[in-house]
Amino acid sequence: MSHPFSRRPDWTGLCDELFGFGTGTGLDEVAGARLRGYVQGLGPAARNDDSIWSDYAGLYGESLAQLASDDAVAAAQLVERLYATPLTHGFLQGHLVHESLTTNPAARLHVGRIILDRFVRLSEAVGAGRVQSREHGQTHFVIEALDVLMAAIEKRIGFDLAPPQQAGDLFGLRLAKGIYSDRHFDGIYGAWRAHRIARDFGFESPSLLEIGGGSGHLAYYATCMGCNRFAIVDLPPVLVPQYILLSTAFGPDAVSFGYRTEPGITLANAYGEDVGRFMDWDVVINIDSMPEMAPADAGRYLDRIRRGGLFLSINQESAVQNGDHRQNVVADLARERGFRCHTRMAAWLRTGWVEEVFQAP
Repeated sequence: MSHPFSRRPDWTGLCDELFGFGTGTGLDEVAGARLRGYVQGLGPAARNDDSIWSDYAGLYGESLAQLASDDAVAAAQLVERLYATPLTHGFLQGHLVHESLTTNPAARLHVGRIILDRFVRLSEAVGAGRVQSREHGQTHFVIEALDVLMAAIEKRIGFDLAPPQQAGDLFGLRLAKGIYSDRHFDGIYGAWRAHRIARDFGFESPSLLEIGGGSGHLAYYATCMGCNRFAIVDLPPVLVPQYILLSTAFGPDAVSFGYRTEPGITLANAYGEDVGRFMDWDVVINIDSMPEMAPADAGRYLDRIRRGGLFLSINQESAVQNGDHRQNVVADLARERGFRCHTRMAAWLRTGWVEEVFQAP
């Protein structure tokens, strides 16, 4: 039995009407052509390692073939329904979860609780909302004035936090500025923390690199907060939804496939020849993925961080069995390589996750 004071408060006012599905938008002609060229150049989506992604890779094939074809109408339809397709399975909804959400009210409320909890935790993290205490009789969050709370978060962070335009069939919290999923709030927090940490170490205009960018929302919000050089290193199929989201938000000329250090957002194949050049970036970020990697891959990423470079990790430490190895513990990997841990604390947005800031030796 859990300690009575360890639980999060319950929700008062939770209902289906708080949530909805976003609408999608197509790519312009230039972005569409660049995406088609990238997908046509991909090899088979199958993966040969024993990471969790090897189970997902087979799902991408049909969608990638649709994007690579000359059928512009079919490709546009897939882009506009991005979060109801296999392309986002495993990191932001995807087709299986979308089907459940559209047919099952209980599933919507379950996911809705997760999204609301992440939203309230973000407000607590930035000081826009007070942390509630069961120990002092606070056992319920009353759901009201959510747009006012969002405005308070924006005031604390100092930027407009409107969601990106691309939200095709994405389930989320319906606010005045659009649909927000839990990944939006993860992205806001990660971008805000990366900027604050960089400034603490003397980087006023930091360049950021994210290992495993997932949905691309951290890159989106970091750019909204003024970052003019951002890179994502990820699996080749996962770069596709990231490109769709980011090129829709900032235009095709702001986003490129392949490693580069010029201003803008670069999407780099994790297995590309030049992806080892982490010395070009002030802060390297990993959120919710390094434990799941094959140990050799996770270690190689840390080995590539430049001497004295900063590494922000927000990950769990469960070390559960994953194939023929246990999941990695980031602190152990960093310690083995001589990284200095500057801060370690419980993650604000997720119970059971740890936020750490390391500096490479």
